[in-house]
Amino acid sequence: MTTQYPENSPTMASLVHAARAGNLEEVQKLLARGYDPNAIDEDERTALHWAAAGGHMDVADLLVGLSKINHQDDSGWTPLMSAVSAGHVEMVSFLLSKGANPNLANENGQIPLHYHKGRPEMTELLLDVTNDINTADRSGSTPLMRALGGRPAPDIVVQFLDHNAKLNTKDIHGNTPLHIAILEGHEAMARLLLEYGAKPNALNNEKQSCLDVAPRALRLQLMAAMQKATP
Repeated sequence: MTTQYPENSPTMASLVHAARAGNLEEVQKLLARGYDPNAIDEDERTALHWAAAGGHMDVADLLVGLSKINHQDDSGWTPLMSAVSAGHVEMVSFLLSKGANPNLANENGQIPLHYHKGRPEMTELLLDVTNDINTADRSGSTPLMRALGGRPAPDIVVQFLDHNAKLNTKDIHGNTPLHIAILEGHEAMARLLLEYGAKPNALNNEKQSCLDVAPRALRLQLMAAMQKATP
């Protein structure tokens, strides 16, 4: 049974604050005094969640053998997901080596791979251990689709494609990865997807093809690319 302390409990607060601050000596003292490493705070996070989120390797190394490594907080986040979201590659590698499950989804249906943070080494670690790299969250978005948002890194998109990420799956709006690349204004990403076999004529829920959603400045270039990609 997991111990839960009130939000203002000095017992939980002390251990969490020490882990969050990366204070190994203090964490050691508190554990020696009998503090429960699996105690949860008001968000159902353990000290390991905070150590992982902060990238505190020495604290995590101490806690990992004493803690439930795959414990999910009240939003479904595990320590691994916290480390991935924070961009701590070394921590992610460490937690995976200790048995962290990369396939557990949070309340939004997202797995750690959805939060790879644009780091090639992080992405490769997760692609190699994730059972289904095409896992869709509640909005129908796959990790590849998320990789195409914002400022996508071509090398990371290629990593997904080389691991056979599905090119023509659709989100809840019916948009494919190609739609998303175009809507985000990423011509180079659109060309890359076409080269890997994305269907240029797929329609979304509004019956719009990829060309229909393209900005005027991109249409001629995309038409040429689509003609080349279409047998």
